[in-house]
Amino acid sequence: MITAFYRQDNSILCKKLAEKESIPDSAVWIDAQSANSHDLDLIQQHCHINLPSKNDVWKNNILNRLYVENNVAYMTAAIITKHESSYPNISAVTFILTPDSLITIRDISPTSFNIFAQRIQTFPDMFRTSAQALEGLLEEMITRVAHNMELVEETLDAFSHRVFAGGKLDEKEKNTSQAMKNVLKELGTCADLNSKTNESLHSINRLMHFFKQIHKDDNELKKDIDIMISDSNVLTQQTQFAAEKIAFLLDALLGMINVEQNLIIKILSVASIFFMPPTLLASLYGMNFKHMPELDWANGYPMAISLMLIFSALPYIYFRKKGWL
Repeated sequence: MITAFYRQDNSILCKKLAEKESIPDSAVWIDAQSANSHDLDLIQQHCHINLPSKNDVWKNNILNRLYVENNVAYMTAAIITKHESSYPNISAVTFILTPDSLITIRDISPTSFNIFAQRIQTFPDMFRTSAQALEGLLEEMITRVAHNMELVEETLDAFSHRVFAGGKLDEKEKNTSQAMKNVLKELGTCADLNSKTNESLHSINRLMHFFKQIHKDDNELKKDIDIMISDSNVLTQQTQFAAEKIAFLLDALLGMINVEQNLIIKILSVASIFFMPPTLLASLYGMNFKHMPELDWANGYPMAISLMLIFSALPYIYFRKKGWL
């Protein structure tokens, strides 16, 4: 599906093209989402360019190929998607910058694209050229990444409180072990989102440096790109800090789980020691010998029970004095 944002008088209008409709001549931004072969042919005929195939797009994303051909810049970036789900993914998005139009080819629907679609119509004077449109779209992408990183930081703070400050358990968490397991799973999800964000930031950063290089004569645009590059570098450092915090929380959580497991094993070991003397005593008097003096005692059974209780209590008292319990 192709969505064209074209200029009419002093406004920028949005038009979703039907199957036989043509692209308006004054299109500032041509957005192709999940485009079929007909859509791609329509863009090629309108802009007089050769579009890369889907295989080339993914290859460009892996190889980070950014190039200019016939005064048209071809750029591919890895954009994070499904950031609100448990399994965020990275998808390649192609940005093609012609002297008249910005063309984006994507199979995903990032929030930043939807926000920019509203912004370009609300402030048409800010996006008079294709380069300004790309600048605005990149700015929205950086802003969205910053928002996602705030969510990551808030999530890590909540995890930290639950791990170290004894946060209240959820109703479904019956014990501390269950709570720690749940936090461990959520921490892994947060680490995956943070790593995908870092990968996307590196890709966007390379694209912005290339964008700056091909418009090195536009001083105002260069200043704006420098600000976005600076923001991108700060966000990259933030993802690295978040990765270190995730590693620290993971080590602390695993350490606490090990401590709890050791306590359980300790209790089981102590309990087995409590029952060893009574078991020895019961085994002794359970031997089938004909001549055992205690067999004829009237108080033999009470004496055996008393000895079992005494031998059980003595290890407990000893361990309590040693501070092992």
